[in-house]
Amino acid sequence: MTKCRVLLAGTFAPGALERSYAAGFEDAGCNVQTFDIAGAINRYCRLGRFGRMFNTFVPVEPWIRKANRDLVLLAMKSTPDLIAVFGQNRVRSGALAQIRSMLPNVRLVYVWPDTLVNLGEASISALPLFDLIATYSQSTVQQFEYLGARHVAWVPLAGDPHMHGVSSITDAERHTFGAEIAFVGQWRPERQAAMEVVLQAFPERDVKIWGLDWGRRARDHAAIQKAWQGRPLYEKEFALALATSQINLNIIDDTNYPAANMRFFEIPTAGGLQVCSACPEMENSFRHEDTVFYYRSLAELPAILRQLLDDTKICNQVKTAASQLLLSQHTYKHRSEMILRLLNDVID
Repeated sequence: MTKCRVLLAGTFAPGALERSYAAGFEDAGCNVQTFDIAGAINRYCRLGRFGRMFNTFVPVEPWIRKANRDLVLLAMKSTPDLIAVFGQNRVRSGALAQIRSMLPNVRLVYVWPDTLVNLGEASISALPLFDLIATYSQSTVQQFEYLGARHVAWVPLAGDPHMHGVSSITDAERHTFGAEIAFVGQWRPERQAAMEVVLQAFPERDVKIWGLDWGRRARDHAAIQKAWQGRPLYEKEFALALATSQINLNIIDDTNYPAANMRFFEIPTAGGLQVCSACPEMENSFRHEDTVFYYRSLAELPAILRQLLDDTKICNQVKTAASQLLLSQHTYKHRSEMILRLLNDVID
């Protein structure tokens, strides 16, 4: 299946995993089509913006079924060899069953990139229809099997050089996005706790926080409000912040443990240096002090940061090694090829 026709169904917002896999399958030599299920549903929403917002929180099944019908019609027309469905989405099991009934040779893959807390009932009901579940965490393989999946494999997240590779940086970009210590990501209580430690330990250093919800959730913390840049970053700007900052913190959401999140791979893709909370599933591949620095507790974090702030040589060595490892083994081209190989094993 190395030259197959691939149809990707998901949400193709800026920075979305679906965009990275589209580029990865193309790099692997596949012919790629995409179906934006969220956009299709929005076209059927009534009552304008209010209807779209209402449907976000209270799914309106007639609108969703119409969008799923569009997916079925596209599959009929394009006759893909492989359909990959991503994460939290509103692709329904009925639509997948209809596609299988009309295209008995099509292979269905579900790419799961998130904590199982976010796995909804509609997605669970579709699990037995997939030939392969490609889950981001090795620890979730057995859980998907318990939920009814037939074949499950660990396919970690990866880096996207098309989206996050940085070839040049202007002085203005370095001034805008660069920092001595940076964190890019949505507010979480564990992330606020880590940033409080950092800001207390390094009150005179240039620390920047980019992401959603920090203004509202940490409004009573003056140092965080000073460090927060007021907005999230996507794609090019996101990559520039990672590339121009001396140290990038990756504070993995507690419910993602023991797996790596997207940021784990995005930082070395952009050529940045990563200081990461514990990530057991990747620690044999990305080794401590070789390609990344891990901290086990918040008490350890200031000493690691102080060492790196004072030693630009080790910073450059580690981030160069991380970038080389990422590009050689951990891009979405590698993950796409891995999925194709796994499907061949399932077929055999």
